[in-house]
Amino acid sequence: MRTIPRFVFIALCSTVAGCGSSITTTTPTTYATAPVPGPAVNIAGNWSGTFESANFTTRTIKMIVVQSGGCVDGVWDSSPAEWTGAISGVATVDSYVGQLSLELQANDGTKCTAVGYVQGPVMDRSLRWTTDGMTAVGTCSSDLPRSVVVTLQRQ
Repeated sequence: MRTIPRFVFIALCSTVAGCGSSITTTTPTTYATAPVPGPAVNIAGNWSGTFESANFTTRTIKMIVVQSGGCVDGVWDSSPAEWTGAISGVATVDSYVGQLSLELQANDGTKCTAVGYVQGPVMDRSLRWTTDGMTAVGTCSSDLPRSVVVTLQRQ
């Protein structure tokens, strides 16, 4: 993995202690940020797989995840190295719900930051998270991924 972008590092550091992200979007959305009583699936570790969307070419990604109880945080990047991001959310007995952030370079050369609320099942060696799409944080002169499916396998 290459160096973590500054915004991802700041977002990750601000969420590790709080189990949830404070990224604000223009579309108000809520999700559970308190850990669910009972055991949580272990998502911690190294993962690799794909980031698919309806309007972009499928990208190969790698993700590093840390976890404390049900609180989950992590960073990811794509190959080729054009997209980076972070995750922050809650693990339950067999699933994850939370935020997935994305930073990409827009057509005009500027950086775009976006976030989407993802959820989906997590098994011992695989996970599959989905979201309808990403919402820009601030202004963005680029299309953002729609109908996202993140499919990863534990390394």
